[in-house]
Amino acid sequence: MEHGTTSLVDILISRAENQPDKLSYRFLRDGEYDEVCITYKALDQRARCIGARLQACTKAGERALLLFPAGLDFIAAYFGCLYARVIAIPAYPPHAARIEKSLPVIFRIADDAQPSAALMTSLLYNAIVSRNDFSAGFADMKLLVTDENDLDDWADKWQHHKIDRNDIAFLQYSSGSTSSPKGVMVSHDNLLHNLCTIENAMELTDKSVGVFWLPPYHDMGLIGSILQALYTGYPVTLMSHLMFLQRPIRWLKAITRFQATTSGGPNFAYDLCVRRIKPAEREQLNFSTWEVAVNGAEPIHHKTLNQFADFFAPCGFRREAFFPCYGLAEATLMVTGSVKGKAPDMQNLMSSGLEQNKAIFSRDMGSNTQTLVSCGKSPGEQKIRIVNPETSGLCAWDEIGEIWVSGPSVTSGYWNNPTTTVSTFGSQLPTDEECAFLRTGDLGFLHNGRLYITGRLKDLIIIDGKNHYPHDIERTVEESSQAVVPGGCAVFSVNNAGSESVVVMAETERNYHGDLGEVVKAIRAFVSGHHGLFVSDVKLVPFGNIPRTTSGKIRHFLCKKIYLEGALTEIA
Repeated sequence: MEHGTTSLVDILISRAENQPDKLSYRFLRDGEYDEVCITYKALDQRARCIGARLQACTKAGERALLLFPAGLDFIAAYFGCLYARVIAIPAYPPHAARIEKSLPVIFRIADDAQPSAALMTSLLYNAIVSRNDFSAGFADMKLLVTDENDLDDWADKWQHHKIDRNDIAFLQYSSGSTSSPKGVMVSHDNLLHNLCTIENAMELTDKSVGVFWLPPYHDMGLIGSILQALYTGYPVTLMSHLMFLQRPIRWLKAITRFQATTSGGPNFAYDLCVRRIKPAEREQLNFSTWEVAVNGAEPIHHKTLNQFADFFAPCGFRREAFFPCYGLAEATLMVTGSVKGKAPDMQNLMSSGLEQNKAIFSRDMGSNTQTLVSCGKSPGEQKIRIVNPETSGLCAWDEIGEIWVSGPSVTSGYWNNPTTTVSTFGSQLPTDEECAFLRTGDLGFLHNGRLYITGRLKDLIIIDGKNHYPHDIERTVEESSQAVVPGGCAVFSVNNAGSESVVVMAETERNYHGDLGEVVKAIRAFVSGHHGLFVSDVKLVPFGNIPRTTSGKIRHFLCKKIYLEGALTEIA
């Protein structure tokens, strides 16, 4: 990437001028062979058209909703916003045939961000304007359709205005599981710094080749998949996350077909591939070019890494390709990353220590230990501190605490939410008086400079003064019965007569026809045996009924809310 740029607009214009015919993005509409492609020149032209149209009806600094399915239309509209100096708001788009189910989330975001425009395809536009109750929610927005031919006439009308590095590039909203969504303000400077950090950590070059299925409405999909490719200057092949979920082998076949060097996703994606892909299907796959296999966005499980590496070793997959990392939207994307070409670092910890916020290491792996995977070190100028969340004092080297982060990638806060911004982004430490820290809400510790994540502060279950991490219990539940869907379990606590009680919500496999009563018994017995906990309630739900974010994370807060409201779809 060229130095001296202030935004991705400069980079795209430069690439369009110097590499006009080079492929920038390829999208597999069916996840396989139905593909559409766009070059740097064509993308620049499309962004100019959309940017000029936005300049005609909005002012710099105003907001615009992006309501597109995954694909090239979304990418062009995103860059069109940047070209117009309009703040983009990527949002999960409503399905034209089921629009009433998803509009409430979009309207909550709109209430907070007050967008002047909403960009969409003609299919969604027609669905919205066909009913007054739909269109009323967009009354204060200009609806712009980006797939109409007359938009091509706008390219020459675009006016190039210099972008300040501190200008907001886009708002990254949470998944909308609460009535008060928070929009993270990501500046152009935040983006450029984090993209540079990722490029250096993963040793990406213009010779790299990417393949990704991650949703573009989430920071990992937008920044790590789409924007990183433009920043570094390598081609990337994309597909919808729905295509991946339907047939996970589509992702791996695309890596093989396009000889990808970098790809990845959350931990559950690797799990899904091992479960759903048959040994005979491995003959179609070749991972000899795969150098960086990113694993992030949720707790990384050592068994997942081992099983995937062992299962796909015959395809040429190397354990050293795994690249565990940690990040969050409030820090743009990546906070820590591993070392390229080095097998992930793992540590065995005594379970008794974890219960008391202590990192007690063990040489051996056993029933009384848990194995944690390192998410690597903080590259560059980022600072990481482990802090006691109650006293706001630095933790000792062997203590588990909240992860605090400071550096150029940390964003300025939440849109139109100064109170939460101060409490989340404005913490200080006596040892680092010159800078403010982001409180991530994640728990972990540092060992030899490497970060290990133990859980989420808000999700932590405390029973009889001992700490229990939901994802640890969830792994136990998954291992208790073949009926439980791997990655389809939520464990949380509820207040019951003044004390905390453990609740398990688990999805069951579609083709399971055994005794569900025995499944419940097995869950209770496994959790009791492995964690010493009594499970007060077990709810078995149909496959796909556990609420997740667009990146695949379990939405524990929403699971608990649905449970307490009695709105659960339960299997009898």
